[in-house]
Amino acid sequence: MSGAVAVFTGTSVGRSALLTGSVGVGIALVNGFQVWFWRLLVQAEQGRAAQARLVAAQERLRFAADVHDLLGHHLTVIALKSELAARLASDDPVRAGRAAGEAQRLAATALSELRRTVHGYRRIDLTEQLTAVAEVLRSSGVRCTVVPPAGELPSEVATQLAAVLREAGTNVLRHSRAGWCRIEFTQEDQVTRMIVTNDGAPDTATSDRHSHGLRGLAERLTGTGGQLRTRCADGVFTVEATVPTVA
Repeated sequence: MSGAVAVFTGTSVGRSALLTGSVGVGIALVNGFQVWFWRLLVQAEQGRAAQARLVAAQERLRFAADVHDLLGHHLTVIALKSELAARLASDDPVRAGRAAGEAQRLAATALSELRRTVHGYRRIDLTEQLTAVAEVLRSSGVRCTVVPPAGELPSEVATQLAAVLREAGTNVLRHSRAGWCRIEFTQEDQVTRMIVTNDGAPDTATSDRHSHGLRGLAERLTGTGGQLRTRCADGVFTVEATVPTVA
């Protein structure tokens, strides 16, 4: 083809072939770079999702280990006491009753300790959560800016905002291709506000598509007089949570 063009235009066949080859190689290089870059983006997104799943799995394993350590001993002793009570029921009702009573007391103790453990997990430390979310985002290549609260927040307020922060941080990893994220706390009269913003959000993102978890948290905040709002504009997704400050 290049030879025919060269003959038709009166130019050198070699020069035409060289020019055609150079253009072909250039196009091939551009296309190859686009394919490589796309694969790189896909791998980065998969890495972010895998890291988010790993963090969640590690937290579940930690909780499971704590529950196992807490209940393992109690349940073993309860089983032994119950077995003893069953064996003594016909021959020595008094000892059987004592064994059954001890098993009952142990069960009540185990239940109380389990409730305290679960309550402690629900009351998440906001400072620790801020540090953890920021570290995970930065390790995933997201520039993270944190403006912490000016002072210590009431325990219930910190717990509610920490739950929202954890969900918002997970969404940044799972549902966007963020390059930056900003977490900012402001305090006004009787209200503490937390705003989490990130770029890389799809233009069609909505709160429903973004997270079922955020919807549940919004209902919880509404029940305590707070509010959670989400919005997306120009590729920037914003989660804004306000919680009444309890003295």
